[in-house]
Amino acid sequence: MKKISGNIFAIEPFPALYISDLDCTVIADLHLGYETIASECGVFVPRVQFEKSMQTMEKIVNKKKTKRIILLGDIKHEFSGTSYHEYREVSAFLDFLSIYFVEIIIVKGNHDTFIHRVAKKYRIEVFDTFTEKDYLFVHGHKDMDIKKVREDKIIMGHEHPSIALFTDIGVKEKLRCFLYGKAYGKEVIVLPAFSFFAEGSDVNLIPKEELLSPVLRKVDIDSFKVIGIIEGDSFLEFPSVGKLRRFV
Repeated sequence: MKKISGNIFAIEPFPALYISDLDCTVIADLHLGYETIASECGVFVPRVQFEKSMQTMEKIVNKKKTKRIILLGDIKHEFSGTSYHEYREVSAFLDFLSIYFVEIIIVKGNHDTFIHRVAKKYRIEVFDTFTEKDYLFVHGHKDMDIKKVREDKIIMGHEHPSIALFTDIGVKEKLRCFLYGKAYGKEVIVLPAFSFFAEGSDVNLIPKEELLSPVLRKVDIDSFKVIGIIEGDSFLEFPSVGKLRRFV
């Protein structure tokens, strides 16, 4: 595991956090049901995400067992409702989590319309924000004044952060990544998307004003450090976002 700060660790080489003093695992942005919605829009992609998500989650629990898990929003993909296929995938994923975790906590994301229906079936509470000790867990799609946050640590998703790297001949490589840094005296940690298909925001290419999260648009994102994920292999530490911009 890679220590990010204090009791917060990234579980190598996965898009997941372990917070030791809360005894919990944290993941974000699963976007289950993506393939079905894409096909309804005329974009046909292989239905592999659910299986890959289950395999990755199994590897995570085998690597680090905790009593609790926090899902930081966008568990499902479709905005306007919940399809049968999506409902089935979310239910199966929660069935799986129920085997390994004593407590499942859901922080609602902007895609999580009707998530209360399936959560109720498992007696899982759904929060707009979740706080415990000096941690604040949010999805990250809503604006907030960080200076007024009482907690010292803010854990969020939504942005789907990634970095773009270029070879000598200009071929672009994209790596999902964790972002972490300080903002107004608070520690802010942004999780990469758990989803296999979720396109990332190349934080070293796009200007701050075009970031997805209104929270991140208000901070000095260039000062944030980066941990890239080499899929199925290891983490790769990078300098700050601002320094990475210079290599583009």
